[in-house]
Parts: sequence; structure tokens; C-alpha cells
Amino acid sequence: MENLHFPLLTNTTYLNTAYVGLMSTELANFRAEHEAFYLSQGGDHYKMNAYDKLTEVHQNFASFFGLAAERCFGVSSFSSGIRDSLSFLPDNMKVLQIEEDYPSLSNAFKERNFFCSTIPMQPQLEDAIERQLEKGETDILALSIIQYTTGLLIDFDFLKRMKLLYPNLIIVGDGTQFLGAHEFEFDNSPFDLVVASGYKWLLAGFGNGIVMISSSFLNRAQLSSTAMRERFFQGHFNILGMASLNFAIDSLQKLNFPSLIQKKTDLGLKAKIRLTEEGYIPKWVSERSEHSTIFSLRGGEELHKRLEKENIRTVLRGSGLRVSFHWYNTDQDLDHLISTLQKFRS
Repeated sequence: MENLHFPLLTNTTYLNTAYVGLMSTELANFRAEHEAFYLSQGGDHYKMNAYDKLTEVHQNFASFFGLAAERCFGVSSFSSGIRDSLSFLPDNMKVLQIEEDYPSLSNAFKERNFFCSTIPMQPQLEDAIERQLEKGETDILALSIIQYTTGLLIDFDFLKRMKLLYPNLIIVGDGTQFLGAHEFEFDNSPFDLVVASGYKWLLAGFGNGIVMISSSFLNRAQLSSTAMRERFFQGHFNILGMASLNFAIDSLQKLNFPSLIQKKTDLGLKAKIRLTEEGYIPKWVSERSEHSTIFSLRGGEELHKRLEKENIRTVLRGSGLRVSFHWYNTDQDLDHLISTLQKFRS
């Protein structure tokens, strides 16, 4: 496979991967063939085959994300994966969260018998987290690796330093806006638990996600990876969704994933410079050493409608208009956005 084809890109400037990643023609064909086997030949064998392939699929996931297969689990979504994972932790743990973080992450903790506190989202987020951790009242730090409204990418070196200072701290990351958008090796990261859905940057369609767990997390939960696997795979699972995530990961590997991410990073840097020059994003974004390719533009419903008229796909989030660039976007997409913003302002 030399390429993936995204029909929507032929007539749309798609800057909304942070909301929904595009489906490729190849994935659509794969899903159709997968279901056709179930329809005309598979029946009970469709489910049997899926269970037989679970070990192979998880090994593929684990190889891509950099951890042992026995600590990596395919799930149906972020929301189900985070809740199942947290159910293994004892009650009454003290959790630090970010205000206005992704609701499904925040609610997963609030629904359990944890003591939750929050700090506001702010440009120097790491400093605020450190001040709170210094109080010695936090068992779990839970945050999106990339904040879904602002695009702020948390500093991994900072988190690693916090793990050294507070070795009993459990760090939980929502990776939905991160996985597929950045290279990642879980076992070389500061996280104890990362959960993500696959329908955004991984381009895997709906009905799938991933859970990654550290050995330290298993020890704190007094749990074996076998027991956790039995929890995730009791009953049935989303067979089509899991197969789609496996297909998507295979596709990214065949396309040279690091080169795709470099292309996305280069375009994101151009976007950051030009959007800063146009005054559409705050100064703090350019002042951080790293940022994602998600940007919150100054503007509301009126700007959103103008962009829609120009066939530019975006979404309103918080107080701004969110745009996001993936590796299938181009310099021409950025030019179209900038020229439209300039016309709107004039």
C-alpha cells in the first residue's frame, strides 16, 4: 500500500481531524469485506476467528505503541476503556484534574469514590501542576496529553521529572488527541495509564480504542494483566472496530509513520507562525517550546459560518474556533484558511 485515499479531500479543506478523523477508501473497503465475510460465510466463525486473532492483534498494537502486549488492550472507545481501567483502583484516592478538560475523562473520575480537585487551564500549565503536587495531596494526575480546546501539548520532560520527585504518583493520560498525531513509546513515557479512541488521529473509524497500562499501575491495583484482560474481553467485543484499528495501524506503518508525523509537524509550525502573525491565536502558543497542530482561533459563530461558506471544515470549541492539521493536509489548505481569515477581517 503506497497511499491512502480520502475522497472528502477532493472537494473540502478539512481542518477538523480533532473532531473526527477522515475515513480512507481503503479502510472503507476493508470494513465492507470484513462484514461481507460475516454475512455470507462467517456466522459463528466470524466471532471465533476474531478471538483467535486477539493475541496477534494486540502484539501489533503493542509494537506500534512501544510496550508489552500483555499490558495493551483494544477496547470499543475511550469512555469505556477509562472507566474499566479506573474500576481496578481503590476508592478515596486524591485526583488532580484540569478544568475544562475532556468531559468523558473528568466524569470518569467524578463517577467513582475519588476526591477530585482541579486547576484552571493556563498557558504555564506545568508550573500550576507542580505547585499543586508540592502540597503532597495528590495520588493521581489525570489530564489530556493534548488539551482538546486549546491544543496545548503537555511537556513530557516535566512529567518525567514529577515521576522522579513523586514516585507513587499515578499519571493518567487521555491520548485521543495525541495517538496517531505524534510518535509515542508508552514504556519510555511518564504515564501509568493511557487510554484513547481511534476515530480521530489514528484514522481507524468508529468503535475502537486502546488502553495501555504500566507495570506500576498493575502493582498499585494489585492486579494481573490476565485479570484485566478478562475484564475487557468478557462477553463479546467490537470485532469490526478492533479489526479497523489493526488495519489503520498497519497502514500507518506501511506509509512510514515517522515521515507522516514530520510532514504534519512541519505544516503545524507554518500554521502556528502564520496564525500568530494574523493575530488569530494567543502569544503563549508561540512561546511554548512545543505545541500540537490544534489551534483555537479568536472568533465565534460568524467566523465559523464564513469558513463553512468557503468549504473549510472547523468546529466551535470553548470560546474559540478550533482548527486542526493532520498529515493529509497541505500548504494549500493553510493558504486557503489564511486568505479566508484575511478577507473576513477586512
